[in-house]
Amino acid sequence: MRYIPHTDADRKEMLQTIGVSTIDELFEQIPGNLRVSGPLNIPESLDEHALLVELRKIGSANRSTSDLISFLGAGVYEHYVPSIVMELISRGEFLSAYTPYQPEVSQGYLQTIYEFQTMICEITGMEVANASMYDGATALSEAVIMASGLKHRSRILVAREVHPHYVQCVQTFARSVECQVEIVDTDKLVDTLDDTTACVAFQYPDFFGRAFNPRSLIDAAHRSGALAIAISDPVALGVLEPPGSFGADVVVGDCQSLGIPMGFGGPHAGYFAVKRELVRAIPGRIVGATHDSQGRRGFVMTLRTREQDIRREKATSNICTNQALMALCATVWMSALGKSGFRKVAETCAQNAHYAASQLCRIPGIRLRFPESPFVFEFVIDCGMNATQVRDKLMPEGFLAGAPLGKWFPDLQSCLLVAVTEVRTRDEIDRFVTEFAKVVS
Repeated sequence: MRYIPHTDADRKEMLQTIGVSTIDELFEQIPGNLRVSGPLNIPESLDEHALLVELRKIGSANRSTSDLISFLGAGVYEHYVPSIVMELISRGEFLSAYTPYQPEVSQGYLQTIYEFQTMICEITGMEVANASMYDGATALSEAVIMASGLKHRSRILVAREVHPHYVQCVQTFARSVECQVEIVDTDKLVDTLDDTTACVAFQYPDFFGRAFNPRSLIDAAHRSGALAIAISDPVALGVLEPPGSFGADVVVGDCQSLGIPMGFGGPHAGYFAVKRELVRAIPGRIVGATHDSQGRRGFVMTLRTREQDIRREKATSNICTNQALMALCATVWMSALGKSGFRKVAETCAQNAHYAASQLCRIPGIRLRFPESPFVFEFVIDCGMNATQVRDKLMPEGFLAGAPLGKWFPDLQSCLLVAVTEVRTRDEIDRFVTEFAKVVS
C-alpha cells in the first residue's frame, strides 16, 4: 500500500461530513481522564522516501529463514513453496480473494474452496470440511465450543501436550461461554473422562512431535458421550494414519505447512473437518457442487451459519467467513504436488528428521527427551543445559536451532523442540550438528 497521508483539508472535510468541527469533538464521549493531553512522544513525521528508509531499517532487524538455516517448528514450518503458488494466487481474478457475498457469480472462486474442502477431507479421513478458519488455534476453539453446545455440557478436556498457544486460545474462548477447561496429560485423559465432559481435545502428533495411537482415547470419549477432537499438522498425515480412521469426530489444524509462507507467524489458515452428522453445527461455510437447469456443473454456497447475520442471539460462533486467500494458497500447493508429491514431502521430512536426531544424539550429553515415542519430523532433545542459551549461541553461527520449551513447560528448561523439513539438506544438518556440539561442549 502506498503512503498517502491526509492533508489538513482532507481532515476538515471528513469532520464536516460526519457533523463535527474538531478532533476533540469527535472523541468527546471518551472520558477526559482516558484521553491523552498534549502531543504524543513520537518522532516528527517523515516524507515518503524517508519513511521507507526508516521502515527498511526497522525490518532489517528481523532474522528470518532468508539468512538463517531454520530448525524451528512448534506449529510454523519452513516448507518449499513452488513458484506456481504465488504466481496463481497473484492473478487478478484472486486479488479480492475474500468472502464471496454474492457467491454464485464467483464460480471459479467457489470451485477453489470446494477443492480445498475435498483435499482436507482426503488428508484427515473425514467426511466434511468447511471453507477454512482463521488459523489452527481458532479452529480448535470453535470446535470445543461447538461440542459444548451439542452435548449441553460445559466440561472441556484438553491434553497438556497440545500447542500452548492453542490452549490459551481455547481458554479465552471458553470464558465467554462459561465452559471449564481442564488441562490433563494425554496418558491420563481416559481416566479423567466422565458424563459431564463435552469433548476431549488432543494433538496428533502432539506438540512434542510424538505420534501415538489415539483409538483407545477416542473410544473412551465416545463411551462417555463426549466428542473426540484431534489437532493435526496436515503434512504429518502424509505418513500417519489419519484421525478419521480412528473414529475422531472433529479434526482441526493449521494449513501453514501447505504452501503458506512462515510470515513471522501469519497470516495462516485453519482447517475444520467433521463427521457428516455434525455438518449443520460447524462454524463458517461450506461450498457444494451441483448442476444448473442446463445440466452444467456449478458450485454454490451450500451451508453457512446465518444466525450470525439475522439471529445473533442464537449464533453458536462468530465465524461467518473464511481465510480465503490463504486457503487458496494451500489449494494450489496441494494441487501442484498431487497425492504422490504430498506423500513424498512427508517422507522426506521424516527421513531428514530421523537423520538429524541420530546425529545430534551422538554428541556427548545430548539425548532424546522421549526416546520411547516415534516421531515424524519434529522431536525434543535434552541439551543438558539451558535450551534458550543454546539457541541464542547458535544464531550468530547462522542457525535457528528450534524452540526452547522452558517458557511453556518449566520442567523442560533444558529441552529444545527441533523440526526438520524437506528443505533441509544433509550438508546443512551436518553443519548444524557440528556447531551444536561446539555450543554444548
